[in-house]
Amino acid sequence: MPVRSFSEGGFELFQEYVVSTGNYEQLTNFYFAAMNSPTEEIKTRLDIVDFIQSYVRLQKSGINFKANCPFHAEKTPSFFVSPSRQLWHCFGGCGEGGDIFKFVMKIEGLDFPEALKVLAARAGVELKREDPALRSEKNRMHDLCEEAAKIFEKNLSLTPVAQDYVKSRGIAPDTAKKFRIGFAPQSWDFLLKALIAKGFRRDEVEKAGLAVRSQDASSWYDRFRSRIIFPISDVNGRVIGFGGRIFQLEAGSRKPEAAEAKYINTPQTLIYDKSKALYGFDKAKDAIRQKNEAVIVEGYMDCVMSQQAGVANTIAVSGTALTPFQVKALRRLCDSLLFSFDADAAGDSATRRSLSIAAQFECARKIVAIPSGKDPADTVREDPARWLRAVETACPVVEFYFTKALREYNPASVEGKKAISAMVLAYIAELADEIEKGHWVAELAKKLGIEEESVWRELRKKSSGAAAKNISSAPQNASGAHKVSRRELLEERMLSLLAAVGEERGHTIYGRNFEFSTAANEELFGAFRAQTAVDSWPANLRERLEVLRFRGEVLGAATKDMGEELLICAREFEKECVREKLQSIAAEIEKKEKGKGDIEPLLKDFHELSGKLKIIV
Repeated sequence: MPVRSFSEGGFELFQEYVVSTGNYEQLTNFYFAAMNSPTEEIKTRLDIVDFIQSYVRLQKSGINFKANCPFHAEKTPSFFVSPSRQLWHCFGGCGEGGDIFKFVMKIEGLDFPEALKVLAARAGVELKREDPALRSEKNRMHDLCEEAAKIFEKNLSLTPVAQDYVKSRGIAPDTAKKFRIGFAPQSWDFLLKALIAKGFRRDEVEKAGLAVRSQDASSWYDRFRSRIIFPISDVNGRVIGFGGRIFQLEAGSRKPEAAEAKYINTPQTLIYDKSKALYGFDKAKDAIRQKNEAVIVEGYMDCVMSQQAGVANTIAVSGTALTPFQVKALRRLCDSLLFSFDADAAGDSATRRSLSIAAQFECARKIVAIPSGKDPADTVREDPARWLRAVETACPVVEFYFTKALREYNPASVEGKKAISAMVLAYIAELADEIEKGHWVAELAKKLGIEEESVWRELRKKSSGAAAKNISSAPQNASGAHKVSRRELLEERMLSLLAAVGEERGHTIYGRNFEFSTAANEELFGAFRAQTAVDSWPANLRERLEVLRFRGEVLGAATKDMGEELLICAREFEKECVREKLQSIAAEIEKKEKGKGDIEPLLKDFHELSGKLKIIV
């Protein structure tokens, strides 16, 4: 049935159904006439472990891989990826799970067509015979930005004076190509005309942030004019926006207007969010994961030059402080963040805010110290080795500001003591490790020549103030999941162990009486007990079994005897079922007593169950 035969909103509802069941084959058929499914080809070509590692730092755990779940806040890893099953699942607070499509849809906030396009590009799978009517607005915008990047790139290659400028800033040709640096000429509609020629509309160019409508709304003009262009990409390398540095022609044929900013960026669009995007992240993510640290600089040129010098784990925040969204993305890949912002007032303020946010995610924080008045780009251009040494010798944040405070203020004077403590205690208060806090409190007291208790009192004031200040921006558990009861934990663990051990040990628990929390779990246990062939099970039960076997593998890595553990779980689960019944009967007895009803049958049931509880072994 063609998609256009759906009633309004019908396709969206069908898509939600397909995504919830994971049966992408149905949905793909509405996009492609080909017999072979692109989704299966993508799954064949892409390894789920390699793909997820571009978002989350995974650690080997038996035959699987584990990490802290990227979808809810936790300190103990409960997120597992199975290379053999090509599945991922969180066995902790949020309980999310699925295949590679479900992962990219959830972590990127994409719908199925967008996820399909991202994964196809990653796998090198060509999507043929796509119905233009089904292309999402986001996909259209991605295509537009990609074409704009190509146009800017080509124009740089055709403009010698712009090429000379790029070279004069120390950017090597290979680096310019790697970062797709381009050039926008001094023209009101150069890009607009080029994109219209490619089949895009003026209003689409405006929505992508590349055109501005005139005050009378009668015409459009290019946002980027006479600027060196830095395309901004998402984690998968798709162009989502642009940054443009003002360019003054050497011949003096044009001078920047006084009101023009040195840098301008794409405004907020459907695919570009400045609070989430990190410049260079798509190129740096593997190095960040391998080194377990990210080097954070302020501007595009800083990032480009740092990576060119060999610091491949460098990203830029485009002149602003880090946001919680950005720190969360980095925290999935590494434990340490190294900061090198400009030494001016704006840079110092951005550094302090970034450090505070990083502390909330319990990141190890360091400062990369560079010569006064220089930024990373200048340092690399003059002496790349000096920049490498600065990164290698990055100083822990408290130590850096401790040294800075002692250099700027006199620890012998009262005013100096107050100034030093004010500067240093703010960073000590943000430390998560109490031993580390104690070390720096002792050091500060020693340098100031005062009692440690005095420092601790001041620190407690700082700590309470910092907590109140940061309470709204601290990382939260975004899963929205209810607190799992002991009964539910035992039920899930028992079924997982049963799925793992199979008939070999499963028959030992079939005679027990259980009350399952969901109809699906009850049906699954019934299928186990009936010992029917798995191939004959309904599709939903087979999918559930696959997840349970996956969890069984995870449990098996930490369990000496899975059969014995199954018996223990079954016994405790049965007890919890009885206790829950007893609580229900007790509540009913209390209700009946208030209404002066007959409670004898209830009392009999209560005593029988109480006796049963004592003999469950």
